[in-house]
Amino acid sequence: MRKIEFYGGFHRKKGIRLTAEMSPLLGKYFYGADKGTRWKGLQMFDNAHTVMLTEEGIIPKQTGVRILKALRQMESGGVQKVREELDNPLDCGEGYVTSIVGPELGGWMNCGRSYGDLGGVAYRVDTRDAIIATMKELINIRKTFLEKAEEHIDTIMPGYSHLQHAEPITFGFYLVSWVHQFERDFERFRCAYKHTNISPAGCAILTTTDFPINRKRTQELLGFDDMYTNARDAIWTIDYLEETLSAFMGMIRALSRAAGDLDIWHTSEFCMVEHPDAFCGSSYIMPQKKNAYGAECIRWLNANVLGNVMTFIAATNRNSDSGEGFKVPICLFHAFESCLGALQIMNGIVKDAIVRRERMRERTEMFWAQASTLANMIVREKEIPFRLAHDIVGVLVKMTYDEGKKPKDVDTKMLNRAAKKLGVQPLNLSEETLRKALDPAMVVRSKKIIGGTAPERVKEDITSSFERMHQDKEVVAAIEVNIATAEKKLRAAIDRIIGEHRQ
Repeated sequence: MRKIEFYGGFHRKKGIRLTAEMSPLLGKYFYGADKGTRWKGLQMFDNAHTVMLTEEGIIPKQTGVRILKALRQMESGGVQKVREELDNPLDCGEGYVTSIVGPELGGWMNCGRSYGDLGGVAYRVDTRDAIIATMKELINIRKTFLEKAEEHIDTIMPGYSHLQHAEPITFGFYLVSWVHQFERDFERFRCAYKHTNISPAGCAILTTTDFPINRKRTQELLGFDDMYTNARDAIWTIDYLEETLSAFMGMIRALSRAAGDLDIWHTSEFCMVEHPDAFCGSSYIMPQKKNAYGAECIRWLNANVLGNVMTFIAATNRNSDSGEGFKVPICLFHAFESCLGALQIMNGIVKDAIVRRERMRERTEMFWAQASTLANMIVREKEIPFRLAHDIVGVLVKMTYDEGKKPKDVDTKMLNRAAKKLGVQPLNLSEETLRKALDPAMVVRSKKIIGGTAPERVKEDITSSFERMHQDKEVVAAIEVNIATAEKKLRAAIDRIIGEHRQ
């Protein structure tokens, strides 16, 4: 292989348009910061574009054969390794081919394309791969949460608002609430995939080309579902990146909130959910510590994603730079790595978490999570306005705190005293009715309408979510089949061209 120097781009040579060599600083920070993020798409486009140029007779067949053979030789040496050694500009494929077959042949391969569609194709290929990987992990975490929810459909725990006891729920009900978030995340990524998997190939840098290229053929070989019909839109749009970044941001913010709950419940003060040892750390000096580093890491990864979102916004605040061809997409791939890690960490935490059932039930009975149900019971039994019943129970709660009592210590006489403080006649609620209203399990079972905590409702919800999960698995499988089919077509086309030449 002859040595070809093309630091900063094969086309960027001293003495052509510019009179100075590129500064190493520009090479490092402009071209070099995104190594390893786009080699797959560039290689696919180099192959597909050359196949199309050869099939359409735009370049001589023998030239196309030599170029395709050189690209195949690159693959035998490892595409990422070889391309990174060539210093990472978008046209390192041309540089490598030229080093093998010479400029008189290698110079043909970029007829009808430019940096705009080179970068556009490469980043869309990488983005769709990131979306597919994320959708798979979303399916995995949904399965874990649903299976854990089935185990804890009757595990009573406090529901919290403002970190205060609100109403009794079950741990299964809590987990399913996150499953629905992940389902919506999946839908957002599915939409992002649709808007990502559109071919800009052949749009060059702004206006397409006057070479009679076959854009449909290139689209087919690259596995894109559609093509842009306005070249400027194809090259200058960043909305597919914005949409995907938005989906990453929404998903990891949800994971961060869930991690916050599980982190608190792991503490000695709560002691309701113990995190698995594999996702915990210890202390250098305090041997008793079991730090929930997994949950903390998720929150840190959330911050990393938000930082990349802000970088993306700051870098795309004007319309005169084709940012997607250079640095802007790197924000998305950094966000993707953080999101993928957060999904996998959360999956591991929940899958092997130790749920302290008795502790959860005990906490539920301590701080008046049943108060709303008692007020509702008074409304139904005594036919008084809810606001008045709410006030009576509020007085009762304060009385128990003042007198050092728990909800289980309350009797009908104490409830009558609370009513009397508001000038209301004694309620004389039966002890049986009062005990039912103060039983967290009964409170949970009483919420039987759609969306409620009753075990039968949660079971129905789990069943429906499993069904949606299996449907979404089929969606991802179909996407992967389409891409694999395109890759086979590309390989077959290359084999046919090379084989025809041999004959």
